[in-house]
Amino acid sequence: MVFHLCCLPGEDAGERPALIETQSAVETDAVAIPDQAWSPDGCGGSPAGVRDSEPEPGSFFTVGVDTDRRRLPLGLAFDFMDINVCLVAKVASPSLIHSWNQKCAPHEVVRPRDRLVKVNGRCAEDAERLAKELAEGLGHQAHALLEFQHPVVSTVKIVKNGQALGLSLHYALSENKIGGLCVKSVNEGLVQAQGLGITAGQRVISMDGEEMSVEQMLQKLREAKEFALTVLSWEDTRSSHQE
Repeated sequence: MVFHLCCLPGEDAGERPALIETQSAVETDAVAIPDQAWSPDGCGGSPAGVRDSEPEPGSFFTVGVDTDRRRLPLGLAFDFMDINVCLVAKVASPSLIHSWNQKCAPHEVVRPRDRLVKVNGRCAEDAERLAKELAEGLGHQAHALLEFQHPVVSTVKIVKNGQALGLSLHYALSENKIGGLCVKSVNEGLVQAQGLGITAGQRVISMDGEEMSVEQMLQKLREAKEFALTVLSWEDTRSSHQE
């Protein structure tokens, strides 16, 4: 992992940095899938052939798959940029999940940026362990139950007025499958002082309504005086879900 400490223009090296950035590439496929099975534009919309319908933000749903059905692969690849959040990065076709998407209710379609929460009723301490449990479960069970959560999408408008944001951000330049910047922590600064609702574990996916490269996003965060961030979150507010 490479650590970068960046200051906004005009800041002294001795002052608290406005942005703290950490870089790594930790995304991995839980189940190998052919590259041609993924469409680049699938990350922002519904999987091909699936009825287009917006799910309820933050809602949970359970997917049941027969792991030995037609010997199809599961068809999921995951993003582990935040070790505490196991995010769907790709849905392959043909696959078990693609087949599920063709017959399920619209709000139960598995999409990129959905969060994998449980495998056969069990949680894990980190995202990679959860994906490992999924792979192991597929090897031993003919039927698997996977619980997912759709993201909550919100827009946060920021006017810096010369203040430091106070965000600690994590990103990957290579193999960044779903894009954006992961919020590691919110420190002393404008975001915390104004209570803008940005918290650790969220993902900034666009600025001013435009998805862009990590480098472009970081540059705009440093240089722009005001902007709007599109942020994804997966907060679990269900009391019955706590264990």
